[in-house]
Amino acid sequence: MKTNYFKIVMPTVAILLAIGSSLATHASEKSTLVIKTGYISPIGGWPCSISTLCSSTGTSICTATYQAIKYQAYGKASQGDTVCEIFLFKL
Repeated sequence: MKTNYFKIVMPTVAILLAIGSSLATHASEKSTLVIKTGYISPIGGWPCSISTLCSSTGTSICTATYQAIKYQAYGKASQGDTVCEIFLFKL
């Protein structure tokens, strides 16, 4: 009986333990990138009239070019807002 236990059961337990511990310690990668719509207000144009894709996190300021002029893009607090004041970053 002891021989069957050590030949069959112990390797099975060791394999199941190895698989279980590898699944328990597997770190899932979560993306913190959230795509936001950024808006620019060109000189002489409507506020928040031209949109571009930006991110809520990053290191570089989100910008968009309109008629060869680069503008900083800002986000809206909610979709119905007419004022763009949320600071955004490049994708």
